[in-house]
Amino acid sequence: MNDEARDKRIHVRVTFPITKKGPYEGEVAPETTVGTVLVEAIHHFEVQNDSQFTYVLAHDGKEAADDLTIGSVAGDAHEIKFTLVKKITQG
Repeated sequence: MNDEARDKRIHVRVTFPITKKGPYEGEVAPETTVGTVLVEAIHHFEVQNDSQFTYVLAHDGKEAADDLTIGSVAGDAHEIKFTLVKKITQG
């Protein structure tokens, strides 16, 4: 990766309030999707979707769609913070 591509990377931080584990942090390209970061965060926090619960990322209190890019959510910012949210699956 060249220096220019590295400079454009966005620092991502995901917190999960109901765990004692520290936040997930990483550096991603702006074209990385929210869904990709969600998969990494789920792995980091050692949780998984099941028939009762699903996990989503929220930014500024709103659920972020998996197909959004990190760059589109972050805008001009060089870092972005998400919260991993455990949702009850409607049955």
